[in-house]
Amino acid sequence: MKIDSLGNCPSTLLPDPMRVDADSFRGYINATAQAGFDEVSLWAFHLMFAGPQAANVVLDSGLSVRAVEAAISWTSGPSDAARAEVAGLVETGSQFGAHIVGAACLGPIEDQSAAADGLAMLAEVAATADMVIALEFLPWSGVPTFSAANDLVVASGADNATVLIDAWHWVRQPGGPDLDALRSIPGERVAYVQMCDPGPTPGEDLETEAMNDRRLPGVGTVDYASLWSALDHIGSSPFVAAEVFNPAMTAKGPVPMAAAIHDACWLQLP
Repeated sequence: MKIDSLGNCPSTLLPDPMRVDADSFRGYINATAQAGFDEVSLWAFHLMFAGPQAANVVLDSGLSVRAVEAAISWTSGPSDAARAEVAGLVETGSQFGAHIVGAACLGPIEDQSAAADGLAMLAEVAATADMVIALEFLPWSGVPTFSAANDLVVASGADNATVLIDAWHWVRQPGGPDLDALRSIPGERVAYVQMCDPGPTPGEDLETEAMNDRRLPGVGTVDYASLWSALDHIGSSPFVAAEVFNPAMTAKGPVPMAAAIHDACWLQLP
């Protein structure tokens, strides 16, 4: 397995990822490009808050947009709201030539069948633009593990529904990394991998830790060699992007943070 290009989730370069304006958006895009990244995964709502020139900022940077994130309104089943949300993400991604729409479950799931139908609806809309849905599992949510995400993808029956492996969630999922499950699925099932590293001991609140204590790849507990080997075994060729939420690093500014993340990631790539 050889990875020749590397993406970044540039929202992590902000002191508060939930707040962005035109200047901070331009700053994190330019820092990502300057650091040597090739591609990005964009939070779609950032484009809205960054103003009418945001798309041009991305296009002028030379960065390719591989993914847009994230659909979150699907877990109770198909609905007008969920369809409108994913349609907006697909429209945003299409203007950049993106191939992946991220999806996540932020809370519990009361009806697995309804959730599978909701995921199928996302995939149906994404297919109209030749895009795939990448479902991210979150340890504190109704989709807590890699296997749970894969089961939902299979239950959806959608050929373009896939799984997103975030390295932090991969380690912190109940039961820890599940290489056997990963090695048992088709390679195309994994469309997206996010790089970072968790510390040796889980925090008291995993959601808080996930947004505040991600470390540079190589200085935590992710066994990247085993992860890449498993992905190579199944013939996967995922989009790979850094996602390092770390306030201590953002305090140093987007340019040095992006450079440090880029260099650390490259050292862990196959």
